[in-house]
Amino acid sequence: MKPAPGVLPWDVDAPPFDPCDTTARETLTTREVAQRFIQLFYVEDNPTDGFTCWMHPDYVQHNPNAPTGRDATLAMMHASMARLPHLTHEVKRVVWGDADLVAVHFHFLREAGTRGHAIIDILRMEAGYIVEHWDVMQEVPDPATAKNDNGMF
Repeated sequence: MKPAPGVLPWDVDAPPFDPCDTTARETLTTREVAQRFIQLFYVEDNPTDGFTCWMHPDYVQHNPNAPTGRDATLAMMHASMARLPHLTHEVKRVVWGDADLVAVHFHFLREAGTRGHAIIDILRMEAGYIVEHWDVMQEVPDPATAKNDNGMF
């Protein structure tokens, strides 16, 4: 699924950068690192390249349901992808924070035909790597049970 128009500041099918280019990573801004990771991980649903290129090997994971460290998290993701081959991430908005933080608000579907989850990932960058991750997840409820018509996204 493609992100909603205007959410990302580039053409998701033809970004103005090579998302796997880690040349001189320490000179990249937080925004540049995040853009490349977002393209690979969320837009292209390519966690292998996203994590291999941009996640520090010793990154700190704050989700208690996931292991810490790049390789352990990637192994968990590969197992999930094998069980759920149609999972998707649809970026709804990105909050380009100050200094070293970026937040990505997205719609996560494990399986087609479900309402999925609204998730916010908070990523902390350092020296051209993502070094820390937090997330907040909420099930998308049946609209008939909502107390307003605003929706989750």
